[in-house]
Amino acid sequence: MEYSPILVPVVALVAWTLVVMVWMVVTRIPAMRKAGITLGTARRGGRGANLDGVLPDEVQWKSHNYMHLMEQPTIFYAIALTLALMGMGHGINYWLAWVMSACASSTASFSRL
Repeated sequence: MEYSPILVPVVALVAWTLVVMVWMVVTRIPAMRKAGITLGTARRGGRGANLDGVLPDEVQWKSHNYMHLMEQPTIFYAIALTLALMGMGHGINYWLAWVMSACASSTASFSRL
């Protein structure tokens, strides 16, 4: 089965998002334990942003970056998948997809390094 080349940067960005998600969980859960926060004591319907000021900033920025990776590339995914279905996922579109993927991952994930 042949695939459109533009799907490669899409998969790369999804993979990076999953890496950041694991990084967030691995750092956040111990910080929540240290702060005395459990699922039983957490506010129902609360959001991750509610932990700003409660957990250290170096823990929270990973969560912020993950949220940016969930929000920022939405249009990128739609355009890339449309171009793939139209058979236009090569050439300049392919390279622009890599640029967008790199920009999305770097601005979201390294904004506080």
